[in-house]
Amino acid sequence: MYLNSSFIPLLPAMIVVVLGIYIRLRTANENFPRRWMLFLFAITALLYANQIVGLRWENYMPGALLQPALFGVQVALVIHLAKTPQLWSGKTLWLTLSIALVTLILAVYWSLKTDPILLFSTIVAVFAWVAWEWQGLKRWLALLVLIFLVLEAVVYILEPNLLLMNKQGQLEPVIYLGVLFILPVAAVVWIGRQVTSYLVGDPPRRWPILVIRLGLSVLLLLLITILTVTETVWVQAEDSLTILPLFIFLAATAAAMLMAWALKGWRRLGALVFVLLLTLLANFADQQGWRLKPTSVTETRAEKISHAIQRYYENRGRYPASLSNLTPAYLLLIPQPMIYRDQTWCYESGPDLFRLGYVHQPAFGASDTNITIRIAASEGVPPEPGWPCDQALERARSKFP
Repeated sequence: MYLNSSFIPLLPAMIVVVLGIYIRLRTANENFPRRWMLFLFAITALLYANQIVGLRWENYMPGALLQPALFGVQVALVIHLAKTPQLWSGKTLWLTLSIALVTLILAVYWSLKTDPILLFSTIVAVFAWVAWEWQGLKRWLALLVLIFLVLEAVVYILEPNLLLMNKQGQLEPVIYLGVLFILPVAAVVWIGRQVTSYLVGDPPRRWPILVIRLGLSVLLLLLITILTVTETVWVQAEDSLTILPLFIFLAATAAAMLMAWALKGWRRLGALVFVLLLTLLANFADQQGWRLKPTSVTETRAEKISHAIQRYYENRGRYPASLSNLTPAYLLLIPQPMIYRDQTWCYESGPDLFRLGYVHQPAFGASDTNITIRIAASEGVPPEPGWPCDQALERARSKFP
């Protein structure tokens, strides 16, 4: 489903791109900057007119399909205006000012009529270009602004679900959102930058640096896949919305636009291949996440911890006092249950006994009576009731009115 929703809107965008390439080839002379500006502005105005007419007639499908094209052309227009100083002098000055003013009015009007996400995304893409092009301190300042803007976009979209994502006392929401969204977006842009350096014929001259960059790119792609799969499982546990693949797609599209801007000739096809491959990767990871169920993932993780506890007992003759004693000799990290974000394992032990459990919910929205304590593994005779899972169960049931 995500793949279809990603590729269908690309069709009108591709038509605009092909038309733009034709205009560029036909006007390769000193008049090109002005004609290219007029072309981009005309397409932007027509696409905004389509959005406004669709909103007025309550026919939203054409506007939804053309929004990616509007986003791309608007970003291209802003970058062209910023990158072409000759447009701001001589006879074209007033024309350029008029086009810039009208574009700003259309963007603000559309933001006030609907929501500011289109204008906000344009600003994010422009700052991505600034961070891409500038050097030295200016680049780092632009990157800081870009990170702030992306975080604001995430918070704006996810505001109703922020409480679900707050791991109380363990991970602050802003840090969590940064890891979940900023890191994949930054990884996609960084990989796009590396691909561009190879396509323009400027790879690192020393092979150790080449190997390091290649290895880091592979690790970042693996990280994006793992984050997407994990977050999709959490989406099932919380019955929320999965938007991480969408952010990856938007980041890949923005990076591909910058790549196409920097590359020449047939090498621009590398930008198209880049965005298609990242879209396929995000879709694959999302589908893999939907094949996994939170309860089955939790049971698998509990079994892994139980085996580590048994190995600890075989080697030391006693059970670990806490699960943290298992790391890093028996487990590199303690995997957490995937039922509630603010819940962890319930564990207690003695010289010849242990008990490992968690708060279990068969499905999101189940009544409080169906929320129970599930013993994942145990050995020996457990002590009297009154272990940490009792308090965790009360907290989980208290969320219901």
